Amino acid sequence: MTHDRDKQISEARFHKLFDDTQAMSIQGYRADGTVVYWNAASEKIYGYTTAEALGQSLYDLIIPSEMRDDVQKAVAWMFEHQQGIPSARLNLKHKNGTTVPVFSSHTVVALPNDEPIMFCMDADMRALEIAENQVQRLSYFDPLTELPNRRLLLERLASILRPNNGETPTAALMIIDIDNFHSINESLGYANGDRVLMHCAECLQQYAPAPDDIARLGKDEFVMILASAGNTPAAVATSAEQIAKQLLTALEAPLQLDNSTHKLNACVGITLFDCPSEQPGDELLRQADIALKSAKRSNDAQICFFDTKMEVAVKERLQIAQALANAIDKKEFKIAFQPQVNKLGQLIGFEALLRWNHPKFGDISPEQFIPIAETTSAILPIGDWVLEQSCMQLVQWASQPGAEHLNVSVNVSPEQFRRGDFVDRVRQILLQSGANPKNLRLELTESLMAGDIDFVVAQMHSLRELGVSISLDDFGTGYASLAYLSRLPLDELKIDRAFVKDLNKHGKGELLTETLISLGRSMNLAVIAEGVETHEQFERLQELGCEFFQGYLFGKPSIDVESYLNQKS
Repeated sequence: MTHDRDKQISEARFHKLFDDTQAMSIQGYRADGTVVYWNAASEKIYGYTTAEALGQSLYDLIIPSEMRDDVQKAVAWMFEHQQGIPSARLNLKHKNGTTVPVFSSHTVVALPNDEPIMFCMDADMRALEIAENQVQRLSYFDPLTELPNRRLLLERLASILRPNNGETPTAALMIIDIDNFHSINESLGYANGDRVLMHCAECLQQYAPAPDDIARLGKDEFVMILASAGNTPAAVATSAEQIAKQLLTALEAPLQLDNSTHKLNACVGITLFDCPSEQPGDELLRQADIALKSAKRSNDAQICFFDTKMEVAVKERLQIAQALANAIDKKEFKIAFQPQVNKLGQLIGFEALLRWNHPKFGDISPEQFIPIAETTSAILPIGDWVLEQSCMQLVQWASQPGAEHLNVSVNVSPEQFRRGDFVDRVRQILLQSGANPKNLRLELTESLMAGDIDFVVAQMHSLRELGVSISLDDFGTGYASLAYLSRLPLDELKIDRAFVKDLNKHGKGELLTETLISLGRSMNLAVIAEGVETHEQFERLQELGCEFFQGYLFGKPSIDVESYLNQKS
């Protein structure tokens, strides 16, 4: 009697647990698919009440017709072998006929002297799909203007440049830039600056051949592609110049800002290119940008075409590439450290940022020399040097009272990460320096996701086995989808400064920032926001759930890292 009573109590407990589970649909089926159990969450997800579902067929209730044969085979196999099949993401059917995306797990419970029952446990993925779609759109479109962003623009250019694409032999690319846009933000505020950008977007949409032929590069720069402007270079140049003039006229029309009339000024840089072509899209953007800078320097020309005289910049690029080869030996590199803090403003670590002062070129921006280093393989020894210097700094802090807890975040180039011996190099540097791997964080970019994801995941697991942690840098701006993100062994998400800047606008930028922060926290990842420059941004990010912060509000990158330690001591 006692055994039977214990069994009844145990069964009651499990029924209570299943019935009260709100986040997980749990259903029970006989071998023929007849429903024998249907909890409250199942009604919420699929629309059928328990009374409606019991006794009905699984295949009639929630299985789409195109899946029926495969599901019947899977169910038969589970009952035959009395075990479940691997969990999977499925698109099932709601009572009203709509699709319900779920993550479904299955098992067969077979007890002695009892009929075997298959239990299905389904997690509703609809909210996750909405978040994934938001992040996906963020990867391709500018959140303010809703124009394509740089990534989508480059994909469009790649399709035009590809052989046998059916496009015309010659095309044009133009970059449009608003003069002194920063003064509008400073004098009239960011809200009016946004109105100017929206005005620019509307003008581009008016003259663009197609919606995907325009893009916002960033700040006040926009791009237009003219892929079918004519068959000869002369015809394309004439058409491009005409459209540029029309566009400038539209941009410079009187604009009302804060009850005052303002007149914008803009410049256009244009480059012509052949279709097909082996030139990458980035090179075309560089050429158009060179032409744009020439127009901005000119006193009488608002429109400028790229020509051979502008190849000086190309030669300078070659000189920089040659100089990079000897920069380490000549001790021209330095490491600048930018502080990272927690909610209380307490120092938790630094990001290591490479700085280069060349005897001929002076201070060279990392945005200028890092891409060159990546294309010449100079990034490999440079990356090792940065890692070595950062580990040496960790060792120094380990011996300083009050500094033992500090972390260093080191950026890793995709080219550096993809080399076969990268994990071994990190291991060797850690051993040689004596640095504690727990204080080292490697920052990876989303562009890695465009490659072999299985290799990326395996490489990350190997790095974490060394004891180092891994951050996904500039999250939300590149290639990472939720499908990939769930596979990556990450410790931290880093919110890009572009989203932090948009917090002041109380629009989509803030909504997307909140989505990204919530996504990171739901995956038990630390979330750090970069580019925090105001107390308002700092406070709003905390309200949205962000835990860690980096930006000029807390300190600029500095070679004199001890000055920050002294401030915090």
